Amino acid sequence: MSITERAILAMDCLTWYLFVHPAGPWPAQCPEYRWDDGADIPTPAQRRDALAELGYQPAPGAEWEWAELFPDPDSPRCGPVALIAGIDVRHMGGEQE
Repeated sequence: MSITERAILAMDCLTWYLFVHPAGPWPAQCPEYRWDDGADIPTPAQRRDALAELGYQPAPGAEWEWAELFPDPDSPRCGPVALIAGIDVRHMGGEQE
């Protein structure tokens, strides 16, 4: 049986990062990839390469889903809207139980 997990792409002020949330309870640490500060939104190829570096690939038929998040209006850290994306992924080595 193949376990599907969720990869999340988000930006922390100046840095785009991607992490994989394993199925089940939230772990203490998730596999993570970070791009250089100030980088443009990672392209689909860059996201695919980052997933591969973490040992994952998109699940069959999965597509990136984008959403806008509105941070705390009293927070001075970031702009008015944050973009976040997610995709179902699985380990590259084939089936996992």
